[in-house]
Amino acid sequence: MKGVRVAILGATGLVGQKILEILAEREFPVRSLTALATEGHGRTVRFRGEEIPVRGVESMDWSSVDVAFFAASTEASRTYAPIATAHGVTVVDKSSYFRMDPLVPLVVPEVNMDAVGDARLIASPNCSTIQMVVALEPIRREYGLKRVIVSTYQAVSGTGREAMETLTKETHEVLEHHTVIPTTYPTPIAFNVLPYCDKFGDDDYTGEEWKLTRETQKIFRMSLPVSATAVRVPVYISHAESVYIETEKSFEVSSVRELLAHSPGLRVVDDPAQGVVPIPLDAADQDLVLVGRIRRDLFVDNGLHMFVVADNLRKGAATNAIQIVESLLSRWA
Repeated sequence: MKGVRVAILGATGLVGQKILEILAEREFPVRSLTALATEGHGRTVRFRGEEIPVRGVESMDWSSVDVAFFAASTEASRTYAPIATAHGVTVVDKSSYFRMDPLVPLVVPEVNMDAVGDARLIASPNCSTIQMVVALEPIRREYGLKRVIVSTYQAVSGTGREAMETLTKETHEVLEHHTVIPTTYPTPIAFNVLPYCDKFGDDDYTGEEWKLTRETQKIFRMSLPVSATAVRVPVYISHAESVYIETEKSFEVSSVRELLAHSPGLRVVDDPAQGVVPIPLDAADQDLVLVGRIRRDLFVDNGLHMFVVADNLRKGAATNAIQIVESLLSRWA
């Protein structure tokens, strides 16, 4: 194949823009690029120094592309993904619509690329799930997993561009001693922490928390107990997670650290005595998942704690989708 004909649905959004950036950065073999949107077409996006017109998805000729990255709404994925795949397009969907469909593989390349098989439609997991399973997978393979408890500290960019603008606006209002009237979230996010992400659902867990549980189980193909608390914090980019694990086999912390250091997609950042720990600022604008604070639980046999941080717009969204297609390119050679 002499290059890949690529379409991006949601090309003007945060994730769509990041896909454009990373395709160029990784020198992905783009033969042609079609930028699509459900709204706001008539605009342009920039790719490799050129202005690409944004077209309305409703008039798209899907036979003109090989791969489509979907980074729009669940409704857009529900409507257009089946049409695209029916025309032979490989679709990597970042929305949540198909993730729990038993016929659609939910894929993180470092963990379960084998799940793709011959599928034309591939779902990319939630951002918080991706970074956690990348860190858990080496431990699962080496020691087995009995349970996971995770608390997330999620950046506002996970909500979207409007939330990032809201954080800036509210920060200025607080510093200037003005009254803050919340808009994006029910309460102010500046200088605050919101102990929930998404809407509350079954058993008072939020949608984000259920995603961490159900998506992890599907990716690992096991009924692993995963209990989650998702928290929104006043950070622009990069989600952080405090992850507690109970393993089936015993371990030495030094061996776990060494295992993670030599596992794909991870970088161990773990020298607390020297102040070397994973933080959102360091994770931003890169594709590796940072892991640190690796330590044994003091009271539970085979209990392990670690802190996991990743750029939610890159590895948590755009990069994961691109890596899936990169892994498929050899099949199309």
